[in-house]
Amino acid sequence: MLEDSKLIYPHFSIIHYSPTWIDESRTTELALEWQSSLVSFFITQPHRKQEAFLIGSGFIYLLGDHIPCIVTASHVIKEMQKSELPFISIDGNKFKFEHLEVFFNDEQDYAIIPMSEKIMKAIPNSVLFDTKVNNDFFEKTSSFVIMGYPSKVNKLHKMHPEKGLSPFNINFHNFFYERKTEDIYFHFIAGGKEKNICFEDASTNKTVTSLAGMSGSVIAQLIINKLDGGVSLKAIGIFKEHRPKRGNFLVGSTLIDFADNLNSYLNDDDA
Repeated sequence: MLEDSKLIYPHFSIIHYSPTWIDESRTTELALEWQSSLVSFFITQPHRKQEAFLIGSGFIYLLGDHIPCIVTASHVIKEMQKSELPFISIDGNKFKFEHLEVFFNDEQDYAIIPMSEKIMKAIPNSVLFDTKVNNDFFEKTSSFVIMGYPSKVNKLHKMHPEKGLSPFNINFHNFFYERKTEDIYFHFIAGGKEKNICFEDASTNKTVTSLAGMSGSVIAQLIINKLDGGVSLKAIGIFKEHRPKRGNFLVGSTLIDFADNLNSYLNDDDA
């Protein structure tokens, strides 16, 4: 059973606080500030060694507030492990995908990789996501953004090593939650008469052709600083898949802190 956030989650969307949020392309602006925290996963193929193919996305965050990690979907890592010469890219830096310790949660389809000191030193300017928020200083919202790299527009070629990656961001202002699996759902119809998305003026992508490559992307909650009104992001989950045949949803796993928070609201309702 899916629980509607409008009925269980006592927080307003970012539009409530900033009615011109979409008109001012604020999600695009915010995503650019966090782009250095995004991770892309590439494989090479024996018969096309000049090209590298993006198969998944991820992000870096602080586990337990002090251990920097890479987070992505489990199935992305398993695909990487089958490939010859797989590598990852973070903030324009490329690293071989080897000698890395991986912790899998296959039930919820996510994987955590503690980051080596070598990688951390190479990305000194990258922003790291956190999962905790001090409620005294930040106001939560019911708005979220999925940020990652679609495969179709992010192939790498040895003849064009200078070409940068193009991230894709999808903003939602309500969600659904399944208590049994602790998955989060976002209603998503990209085209047709029932289309429920729009594009900010500053967006470089004005169409949605495929979300392949977005698996493992961060699902981040928009939070507002109570002191200065600034908007920041908090990681709350990992995007897993698009389910167009089961209600047109984008589905993700929730991280523990967010799931516990939602479950507490549901338990209060049951009491």
